[in-house]
Amino acid sequence: MPEEPGTDRPAGLIGAVDNVLRLLALFETNKVIRVNEVSRDMGLSRSTVHRMLSTLHYHRFVEQDDLSRAYRPGPALIDIGLAVVRNMDIRAMAHAVLVELAEDTGETVHLGQLRGTDVIYLDSVESAQMVRAGNRVGWSLPAHTTAGGKALLAALPETELKALYPDEQLSAPTPTAIRTRTALLEQLADVRSRGYAVNNGEIEGDIGAVGAAVSDGNGRVRGVLAVTAPISRVDASWTERCGAAVLRSAQTLGKRFG
Repeated sequence: MPEEPGTDRPAGLIGAVDNVLRLLALFETNKVIRVNEVSRDMGLSRSTVHRMLSTLHYHRFVEQDDLSRAYRPGPALIDIGLAVVRNMDIRAMAHAVLVELAEDTGETVHLGQLRGTDVIYLDSVESAQMVRAGNRVGWSLPAHTTAGGKALLAALPETELKALYPDEQLSAPTPTAIRTRTALLEQLADVRSRGYAVNNGEIEGDIGAVGAAVSDGNGRVRGVLAVTAPISRVDASWTERCGAAVLRSAQTLGKRFG
């Protein structure tokens, strides 16, 4: 990240800290970073960049893919980011949309974000029906087994998906869950075509769901909305109706981010 011409740099800057912060800022525009590219963009030696990344890796601020050797945000960095998001209260921006979506569908709805290969739930509005899906705030579930998670994964390029899922075999919590990366990639292609993702008892056998990613005006994915219900209510008609509703709500929320 070259310095901008005319940038005023305070005299008290600590060079090493400045370099690390500039390196982390690269994740704003890059899903993964590589030593060669960081060295070139920041004007630093490869050995310096490697030491920086090794230190960040030790503290779990970055993770390295075993195959591509590229680095992506690690759990510590993501957790801090989620804490900041919660403090900025993305939930305040989304909550009214969640309430409207719950009223529109009559079902429990959730707001989530992707963390590695998991989706973490930040907010929920429960259905008023006697038999309903429950609140998931604070839950972290495998993304490939949830509608919200699959909607978020569908927004990623295939190279990043393969980095996240280097093995062909996937965990399958229920008999209907996806078991292979090949099957996941096929489902994600359907999600992109349809606009929303579907979960038919894949994380909990008695729960079905639909989910749609929330993107801002620049196409950056900010989160996901999901509608969940007892599997007894989840038929083709329910999926089509609630899928259309969650897609509309995701578009509405996306516009609020500008």
